[in-house]
Amino acid sequence: MKILVTGSKGLLGSALKRALGENHVYHTREDCDLLDYESTIAYIKDKVEVEGVDTIIHAAAKVGGVKANMENNDLFFKDNYLINNNVLKSAYELGIKNFVNILSTCIFPDINVTYPLTPNQIDQGKPHPSNYGYSYAKRLSGYETKIFRDMTKNNWFSIVATNLYGPHDNFNLESSHLIPGMIHRAYLAKKNNEVFDIWGDGSPLRQFVHVDDLTTLIIRSIDNWNREEHCMMINEKEVSILEISKIITSKFEIPADKIKFDPTKPRGQFRKPASSDVNDFSFKSITDGINETIDWFIENYSDARK
Repeated sequence: MKILVTGSKGLLGSALKRALGENHVYHTREDCDLLDYESTIAYIKDKVEVEGVDTIIHAAAKVGGVKANMENNDLFFKDNYLINNNVLKSAYELGIKNFVNILSTCIFPDINVTYPLTPNQIDQGKPHPSNYGYSYAKRLSGYETKIFRDMTKNNWFSIVATNLYGPHDNFNLESSHLIPGMIHRAYLAKKNNEVFDIWGDGSPLRQFVHVDDLTTLIIRSIDNWNREEHCMMINEKEVSILEISKIITSKFEIPADKIKFDPTKPRGQFRKPASSDVNDFSFKSITDGINETIDWFIENYSDARK
């Protein structure tokens, strides 16, 4: 098996590269523009014909936190739709045997669902308005993956993950997800002896998966999940934003009088617990995972995406 990983400089792509080693193929933005179909199919065709690629793990995406999504829902839809369609169509045209499409729980409806979320509920309503552009693009890629699976009878499927975090994440203060954004703000608050602001009231609940855990599960799934249904790779334990903030502020030794919740800022969806198809696997604890991520961020601050 020869694997091509798209988006190999991102959070998940870089973790896959660390786990798989140098004997596979790793796409970066500099290699080709996935927003352009002709560039995409030419690039993948070369990797198929020259390097023998027969498997694609599609991890490339335009991603961002609540603020970035709310301000640019149109752009998140357009770019992700084009990226996904170009990669999927190219892989179909070139006869790729195994295709793993990465989704997130944001594809699920915001209301009129029962918890925990299961794949048969995806079509029951609209996604949360805070990131519906990204969510609809990801939903469509899941449908497209199923269509090409039916047409080719090859091992094509989608994995649904949730709230990834870890080394090599995007720590940009304007566009990052929850944990990396909080880590960066806490780092600056500690360094400058300033107040650490936490968006919202700390009550929302989330399920988190360390990127190394998801990487292990993805690699394992290629030979073990030959099914049409989405594979739910979820850590079912819910953690509040308040608990996340306590782990981060404890690591940075930020005193209580320097911590402030800002209920005027968007908090996103209150909770959206999802079911999991993962069995016999021990997920990294949220405390250990965040502390390791903070250590990496401090050590690599000058080079981290921020």
